[in-house]
Amino acid sequence: MSKPPPPPRSFLFVAKAALITIAASVAFLYVIGSMGGKKPPERAVDEGAPAGSAEKSAAPAADVNAACATSAKIAATLKDLAKGEVAAMTIATQPEPMPDYAFDGPDGAPVSLASFKGKTALLNIWATWCVPCRAEMPALDRLQEAFAGQNFQVVAVNVDTTRLERAKAFLAETGVKSLTYYGDPKANLFYEMKQTGKALGLPTTLLIGPDGCQIGLMNGPAAWDSADAKALISRALETPPN
Repeated sequence: MSKPPPPPRSFLFVAKAALITIAASVAFLYVIGSMGGKKPPERAVDEGAPAGSAEKSAAPAADVNAACATSAKIAATLKDLAKGEVAAMTIATQPEPMPDYAFDGPDGAPVSLASFKGKTALLNIWATWCVPCRAEMPALDRLQEAFAGQNFQVVAVNVDTTRLERAKAFLAETGVKSLTYYGDPKANLFYEMKQTGKALGLPTTLLIGPDGCQIGLMNGPAAWDSADAKALISRALETPPN
């Protein structure tokens, strides 16, 4: 009785690629149920407002364009640099003002996103239970170190809701020294971003212009200490304000 022929190499290659893709997807995309069963915070909602309008300004488009003129200028120069290690970064066609998200500073005192206005900021949402997030922290630390003294700030906000001491311990253990610790123990920041479609899971990273407007959005991890990432940030910092 003859043996069946072995599967063609093309079939094996496709099967292997599919498994790798599935593993990578599971590795970086963390659903809301992973956050210890925590429910989204209750927020006041204007029932007469259209869906998804909670974070959008009621100002006319002309006013939004004027408020985000600097970020629009920066965004126009970055489209060809969202490639390689930062290819997943979506550059805004028309930047819009960011909501004034609130979280805690290193001493536990309240901090708002508006505190970083005047700087180009990279807002990163992470948690210790998110494996790709943990891998990103040393890279983000090196990115901050590479642009030390420049008008740039990595704002990495931890959203662990239990055993809060783990986040600071992890940063210390991995030798992170250039990042300032920020935390949101209620994870309100993540849920607000999720409800408005900015965050699909963790990690989530936003590039914000000095005028406080969103330039870019990335869902998933990146090699933030790579040449591609540094080129993107360098170009953003090189663009002069209006």
